[in-house]
Amino acid sequence: MIYNIPLAIWFGMLTFVCLFITASLGIAVHFFHKNVFNYHKVFALLTVTFALVHLVLGVMLWFFGIVI
Repeated sequence: MIYNIPLAIWFGMLTFVCLFITASLGIAVHFFHKNVFNYHKVFALLTVTFALVHLVLGVMLWFFGIVI
């Protein structure tokens, strides 16, 4: 727990921020023809990774009551 907030919540916030950045980079590539596709791929991978960690921590918290 960081600042008395479970780690699952922190990873949820990180997932949401990375999802927003990934979508913004995708819009920049598609509509504005910016050359940021490599950054888009990196943030997409980070989003999936954070989402999986968030899922595991959320299941541990919700179903088993294990707070990390």
